[in-house]
Amino acid sequence: MKAEDAFKFRSLTLRQLKDARTFFHNGSFTKVRDVVQYFNAGVPQDPVAGAAPTLDARFTNPRGPGFPRGLGLSDEQVDDLTDFVENGLYDPAFVKFDPHSTTRTLQPNERDLTYSKYHPDLAALGAVDGFVLSGLAIDNNDALSRRDEGLEFLDVTSQAAVSLVDRDIDGMRQQDVYRITNGSNSIIDTHLLVIAQGLPQDVQLINGSGKTSAGDPYRRVFLPNGVLKPGDSIKVRLNLRRPHDGPPMSFTLSLLSGQGAP
Repeated sequence: MKAEDAFKFRSLTLRQLKDARTFFHNGSFTKVRDVVQYFNAGVPQDPVAGAAPTLDARFTNPRGPGFPRGLGLSDEQVDDLTDFVENGLYDPAFVKFDPHSTTRTLQPNERDLTYSKYHPDLAALGAVDGFVLSGLAIDNNDALSRRDEGLEFLDVTSQAAVSLVDRDIDGMRQQDVYRITNGSNSIIDTHLLVIAQGLPQDVQLINGSGKTSAGDPYRRVFLPNGVLKPGDSIKVRLNLRRPHDGPPMSFTLSLLSGQGAP
């Protein structure tokens, strides 16, 4: 790739950041200038990751061995670079889809992805509204992005220890409280979907978030800071409504990491 082509590619990936609300997977920054300052400093957010031998020296010492950390930009240069990213790489024509405009949006828009309305031939071949034809995630196609966009889910049942800590039965109502502990060495990230498998069809999960494609009710749990670290626990309450009095309803729980409907 020629230098001028590489610059064009990098500029394209930085377009429209003026409208972005958060940056990085953990959403730790909310301003473009904060991101520029972060790379200018060259100091990792996570000291553990920063001490890992896999950390690329191009982040901490982009100017090469023997130079101080970071990019070495002055406050004025940080302001100039921020202004360039926010305004020089910003085009209002890309911001909002206008069906009467000949300007193509930066991201796939309603006309691109609503096959049932605009591309019935593709819909007839199985294209699903809202998803690109390839089935890949828009923008980044890493595993986390695919889970964030609801394209796939990671079964984390084997990573967690689930224990019933409380059960309350009152007539046709059953309330179970479970403690879910991450017993693995890896984090459980994004949303945690707690699926109740084996429930009779006439039993309702009152505080459920929906049903899986197999018909099992589930509850979506928003993890604190988006992760459940190794050894950490959360409590999840499941409220069931039964058609009649009787013994406790028995069922099993499975756990998925991801967003959307499984």
